[in-house]
Amino acid sequence: MYTLASQQMSAPDSALFDLTWGLGATAMGWVALINPRGILEWIALRRGNGGKVWPGRLAGGVLAVVGPVELIKGIHHLLASKGSEHLTVFHRTYGFSPVLGGVMIVVVVLAAVHAWRTNDFLQEAWTAGGLPRACAVLATLAALSFVTFTVFGYLAAGMLCCALTGVAAAGLVLLRNRV
Repeated sequence: MYTLASQQMSAPDSALFDLTWGLGATAMGWVALINPRGILEWIALRRGNGGKVWPGRLAGGVLAVVGPVELIKGIHHLLASKGSEHLTVFHRTYGFSPVLGGVMIVVVVLAAVHAWRTNDFLQEAWTAGGLPRACAVLATLAALSFVTFTVFGYLAAGMLCCALTGVAAAGLVLLRNRV
């Protein structure tokens, strides 16, 4: 029985995965190192750590170094692919079985509904309106699209949705209490 995790990724999907992973790791690493608007202190105080931020900065430093390496690796793979290996967004690979895929989509939808009902962060973004609301809705829809595309075997489109989720979530965090 073939499973999605045990199969080797095709060159276009691998390149897009490296690009997405590298871009996300670089962005998270630089945000953790620069610490705009005291995000790390806010997270530490919420967790009750009393303002200890060095583990976050240490992880940020690692991601800020490893991220660009993966980004360059992904760019190199994209530029090297030719012919049938050329990247297409809707290149289909093996997906999950319909039952498992349906269960995964239902679980993610229920998690999103639960997050919107109980998470103060998303509720504050909704009441703020404008750009924070758009970022919150975009992050949620992009995360749902990521799972849906991945379940049906469209890994390249799923990786694009994953990158879009990261960008929207970063915008949501950076716009907090600004509007």
